[in-house]
Amino acid sequence: MDEHSISMPNVRFASGLGNGGWLLHGLVHGLKPSVCVETGSARGLSACYIGMALKQLGRGKLYAIDPHEKTAWNDHNSLDTFQIMQSNLKKFTVEKYVEIIRGYSHEVSGSWSRPIDLLFIDGDHSYEGVKRDWDLFVPHVQPFGVVIFHDTIWDLKPDPEWSRDDMGVPRFVEELRASDYPVITLPENCGISMVQPTRKGMKLTR
Repeated sequence: MDEHSISMPNVRFASGLGNGGWLLHGLVHGLKPSVCVETGSARGLSACYIGMALKQLGRGKLYAIDPHEKTAWNDHNSLDTFQIMQSNLKKFTVEKYVEIIRGYSHEVSGSWSRPIDLLFIDGDHSYEGVKRDWDLFVPHVQPFGVVIFHDTIWDLKPDPEWSRDDMGVPRFVEELRASDYPVITLPENCGISMVQPTRKGMKLTR
């Protein structure tokens, strides 16, 4: 097996991210990050795919922040998921590249000091919650770093079974776009939006 081969364990994730895990995997390969952070991990789908890419690169670490207890935004049947996530990371053999931080993002952010290359925001989906995660962690994101949001097209494609009036992710990401932050949105897997956290983007000429 060469360094780019992937051995996929038989793991079932209860997650709307679905095949969006491969997008995270590819972005990590392209960015070659030293530090990745995610807010919201649940059973660890995103962490496993990010971890696979870091393992293939042989560098970097993901810090996966989640209280792993009942909140207003748990995935279906995903309450105390700490041991489940630990087990999934072990099945993917990526424990070396993913550090679980059991806590709320606003608690963790108070002592955070590392520069961030990739930030995945997928925890509290209320407008206030997603804005708070942006405000707390974006000051640490590197100039050419990327911030990724999940569940960004609920206003355009509401799912009658899961749609909620207090879903705030689309509103917040639309405010970023309207404020001249570069935003690219892919409509699959409930919507995944990539944002460069510099108004009008990074200048590419001197």
